[in-house]
Amino acid sequence: MTQLSQEQFAAVAAEVALMLDECEHDEAWRVLAMFAAGKFNYRLADFAPATQSAFRELGASRQRSYPALLEQIAGLDADFAIEELGSFAHERRAYPLVKLVCAPAASAYATVIPVCVVAGIHGDEPDSVFGALEFARRFAQSAELRRTYALTVYPCLNPVGYERMTRENGRGLDLNREFSRNSDEPEVVLMERELAAHDFLGMIGTHSDYESFGLYAYAAGAVLSERLAKPALFQASGVIPINTEAVIDGHPAQLGIINQKYPNSLGPLTKGAVEPFDITIETPNLFALRKRVEAHAIACETILHEYRALAAEAMYL
Repeated sequence: MTQLSQEQFAAVAAEVALMLDECEHDEAWRVLAMFAAGKFNYRLADFAPATQSAFRELGASRQRSYPALLEQIAGLDADFAIEELGSFAHERRAYPLVKLVCAPAASAYATVIPVCVVAGIHGDEPDSVFGALEFARRFAQSAELRRTYALTVYPCLNPVGYERMTRENGRGLDLNREFSRNSDEPEVVLMERELAAHDFLGMIGTHSDYESFGLYAYAAGAVLSERLAKPALFQASGVIPINTEAVIDGHPAQLGIINQKYPNSLGPLTKGAVEPFDITIETPNLFALRKRVEAHAIACETILHEYRALAAEAMYL
């Protein structure tokens, strides 16, 4: 059971009210359902009567639509090509995994840096998905970023969990503990095959954490990752504050930065002499969806702008 202070619970209540005002009904329901299930030391009955009534009106269960998400992805900027990694079947339904690939630079002589954003590994973190898509929109509109990077976005690696609003996939497994262990989970098999086929210089993961009340980041591997994560958190803190606790998610942290990863979590497959940067941005899962999406988009933008600046400086060292 997660312990919330009185101040933290008051903040959650305000965020839920904001979600309801902004018609983020799925997210308001998801948060309130956690309180109804006893995940916290506060209960549904501790919310305002109007909030309790809204929760009842939203129904005993809710489900998102993965086909509707695919339609939304298809409606993105024409500068992105939509490609299928493969598909898998679950309960007699086919679930294709897709990626968005930025169109190549106009000049055949242009050199661009291959990077990727990976989202939607946990189905109860929709800001991961929508934050990655919002960043893709912004990337397509930035001539500076388009000249510098070849971007690939994997918007939703756990479509069954996305529909069910559960952390786990359709077989009840946390996909972010299934990598690099010869897993036979189809989502993992498809993504590992995909990573093995590409030489990404950098990878950004988007996640959220219901036990955190601020932004933080996993910056694993090279010192470069931490150097890029710090300004990313700072810029996004204009929307959501940084978690400055000394221990976050069970790991030692400094100013919102954790310098390690969970075993068997998704990461880049280093195949060359240059170690890629590997950064995972985490938002507080109890905040309004709009804020979390904005924070993710800002963080991703900042990482790429910062790396571009560092690469330019290195030319003159």
